[in-house]
Amino acid sequence: MKARKIEKIICFSTVALVANFKPRWATNVLYYFFKKWGMKFNGKPNYISSKIWFDGTDYSLISIGKDVTMSSYIRVLTHDWALHTVAKAFDVPQDKPIGRIKGVTIEDYAFIGTGTILMPGCHIGKGAIIAAGTVVRGKVPDFAIYAGSPGEIIGDSRKYLKKFVPDANIPNF
Repeated sequence: MKARKIEKIICFSTVALVANFKPRWATNVLYYFFKKWGMKFNGKPNYISSKIWFDGTDYSLISIGKDVTMSSYIRVLTHDWALHTVAKAFDVPQDKPIGRIKGVTIEDYAFIGTGTILMPGCHIGKGAIIAAGTVVRGKVPDFAIYAGSPGEIIGDSRKYLKKFVPDANIPNF
């Protein structure tokens, strides 16, 4: 337990030192430590900002795909203890706190915009774009553009790419 705390101090101190002049190095440090602590990776991420907060309840509940980009100020939640608090208002007896613990999955090539909140149990599909400030609940399909609070599908990332890179070889969909 004490060793894990020291490891976290080393990890986050190193990330804070290198993030401003070598962001990729910070991503590599985060990748190394989060993988060591149980987070699941399907290949290396493209970029993980040093300014992300991952719920440390159980890192093994978080799965991140290959070449995922995660911008700054994202919060990844795997727990929800709201029921514990509300139950107290009604004197509901609790041997253990009432809560939900669910994993978060981000598939390959997804982009998560700044300020996004990923709620427990959400699943972001391959090649999806999550707009800045979005609250993600439930399942986001592959190649969806998802925005809002609560989030909703507003487009398709393949069409978006084709608009800006007309010569891109994108299979019919």
